[in-house]
Amino acid sequence: MADELKELEQEQQEVVILEKDMDINEDIIPIESPEDNQAPITPQQEEALEEPEEISHKPKFKFDKKLIMLIASGLFCIILLIILAIMAFTSKDEESEPILPTQANPIIPPTITQKFQSSKIDSMLIKANKLYESGNKIEALKLYENIAVYNESLSKYNLGVSKMNQGLYKEAIETFKEAIANNENITVSAINIAVCALEIKDEELFKYYIDLANAFINRDSDVNLYEFYNALVNYYRGFYIEALHTLDLSDSKYYTSQKEYLKSKILSYLHEDKEAIKAIKAVEDYDINLPLGLLHARLGEYKEAKQYLNKALVDEKNAPSTYLAISLIDIKTGEFASAATTLKMLNDYNSTFVKDTYPIKAILNPELFDINLAQQNYDMNIFFDQNSLYQILFYFTPYKAFDPKQTIEYIRKGGLSLFVDENSVANEYLQTSGIVSKANVMLSNAILKALNNQLREANSDFLEIIKLYPNHSILQFNLALTFAQLGDFAQAYKHFVTSYHLDTSNYIAGAYAIMAAKMIGKDAKRLTNEILDSMGLDSNLDQDNIYKAMIQLTQGNESALNSWLDKNKNDTVLDTVFNIITAYITNRSEVIIPATDILNQKLPNDVLVNIIYSATRFDSQNIKNYAKDIQTKFLTTKLDKGALYGGATIIRTQYIKLLQIAGLLHKERENIVSDLKVSTQNTKDILYTLAYLDLFTGHYEEAYTIYNELINNENIDDANTLFLASVASIGANHPDSAIGYLELSKLTNPTYAESRLALGLLYQEVGNIDAAITQYNGLGNSGYKSKFFTFKLE
Repeated sequence: MADELKELEQEQQEVVILEKDMDINEDIIPIESPEDNQAPITPQQEEALEEPEEISHKPKFKFDKKLIMLIASGLFCIILLIILAIMAFTSKDEESEPILPTQANPIIPPTITQKFQSSKIDSMLIKANKLYESGNKIEALKLYENIAVYNESLSKYNLGVSKMNQGLYKEAIETFKEAIANNENITVSAINIAVCALEIKDEELFKYYIDLANAFINRDSDVNLYEFYNALVNYYRGFYIEALHTLDLSDSKYYTSQKEYLKSKILSYLHEDKEAIKAIKAVEDYDINLPLGLLHARLGEYKEAKQYLNKALVDEKNAPSTYLAISLIDIKTGEFASAATTLKMLNDYNSTFVKDTYPIKAILNPELFDINLAQQNYDMNIFFDQNSLYQILFYFTPYKAFDPKQTIEYIRKGGLSLFVDENSVANEYLQTSGIVSKANVMLSNAILKALNNQLREANSDFLEIIKLYPNHSILQFNLALTFAQLGDFAQAYKHFVTSYHLDTSNYIAGAYAIMAAKMIGKDAKRLTNEILDSMGLDSNLDQDNIYKAMIQLTQGNESALNSWLDKNKNDTVLDTVFNIITAYITNRSEVIIPATDILNQKLPNDVLVNIIYSATRFDSQNIKNYAKDIQTKFLTTKLDKGALYGGATIIRTQYIKLLQIAGLLHKERENIVSDLKVSTQNTKDILYTLAYLDLFTGHYEEAYTIYNELINNENIDDANTLFLASVASIGANHPDSAIGYLELSKLTNPTYAESRLALGLLYQEVGNIDAAITQYNGLGNSGYKSKFFTFKLE
């Protein structure tokens, strides 16, 4: 008799899996299930659910008085038992109902429903009648009793499901309790009470009934759905490994899609996202576009993620959360204007929706302090992204002088003369006024500081000289070059443009103005056309010149770059460096190695030259051996360490990144601390480098203190320094200071992308979506990726 009931139960049971919780950082967003996922009953299943009837030579149905009396007595037993069961449960419920708090995490467990065909109950009644008629009265009465109790339980159970679907969770709980009181369907009823408890945010009630389901689960150990029940209970108790193991053991043909969906959920909790994708692709009864999109997004496969999420938008109920997920991917991929448009639409729809649905937290990029992650994600693009390529060119570009011979004689230091343009000349005014010598001495002194790794002092000197001779292209160019090397590309753009317009034959100033414009997101189409037209009209200019090739670099014209490489010009350091850059862009590996060898021979102790030499020999197949090669080179080569302290920004950033890959950051930090103890002259430059390195070694509080000192007492308050202070503030858990520094950074340089993005993330974190939208719109669909900031979902 129990077998008939159990088989009846497992055939007609319908299970719909929803999400365990709404923690969108880790899990799949809830999707709507079909209203009825019940599989059709095959004739074979139908036959299996019915017990073979006893063979009798008597007519099956004989409506005589005896049979009528038997049926009447059976019905009377059923009614009596129903009344007794209700009375017993009412008494039990009053005594044992727990008094629990009403607060709980917003978790949505599974909805499990049962549907029973009346014909099956009828067949069971017929069987009981036959037993009674054949004289087996005790067995017949037991079956009558079980049918009565079970039918009452089913009625209560399905009523509870109905109330759940209407959102009447408290009423549903009471109804499920009545079903449990009949001592049948305890497991699934208890799970559904847990569902309701969490819907009304009663976590303790949830725990009570999920534990109750676990206590009674073994009652169903002999039914086909036992493994599925067990997996569900373990899943909602947080025992993911056990739940996954149970699902793997299950060979039941029932609810295959639901089991694969649950398996995918568990795998996603365990961060086995690729396996979760495999599991969810086996699901047939649900729309899987939304969870697939989110899983691909977690893997960083944003293109695939957006494809699935766009398909998921047909589900109007979940469309807002899907749009929000797409906007977060847009932020990750640098499509900030698109993200801003979507965020505005959602914020207009509901001003708290963005923060409530997908709360984010601005964090430092994990690669800053995780050597394994840094090595895993390392490739040549880290050193040869667009901005780095331009900065490398700025670094190796010679300064201009009024009297190059006098300046070179003044410098008198081996190798540094390579960084003075021997072809530069003073303008006619200075030549005729007789003050060339005086002006050139001032200029030479500033150049010497720049080449002796006193770049900030050189920048200050050039600013003073500009006040005396504001309309000279050479002075504007040199000033622009120091700004570019210091990382202030907005100021660099301003002075490169001025330099070019003061002397339209100063084509390198024009080319560099275009590069600086690219770095700050400024449209330079008109300037580009103007310079190219001017070159075309210059009869004294070789049309196959490096300046035109530099402009083609900014336009991504690989054909023109290949033509330049074919000329094989290596006359100057700048020629050689430009060849390395163009060979990298055009994948001309046969050019890169010989060119870096030439560069290394010319400047063997230059830090950036050694960085380029190592970077171009990167072995993607064996990062550990590559790291050891870096260690050997940088520990045995006598480098000009002064450039690390007071030289160009590109040296500091690339040197520290390379040492991070090699695992030498902490050793280098010890060296810098030692240098700081004995230094008497360039203390603030050493402090600046130490603070920057501290960001990568996790010494955030020390970095925060140093940046405060440099900004407030040493007046080093350019946009980049202010931004780095904000990075230290976030790391040291001073968020208010971080926002203050970012606002100052943006005021100092409104085009500074790092500050804009960080502000956007912080504003979105606190729910100021309008302010975040403003920052994102300012970045546009630039594809910009911050080296320091990213976000995670709360």
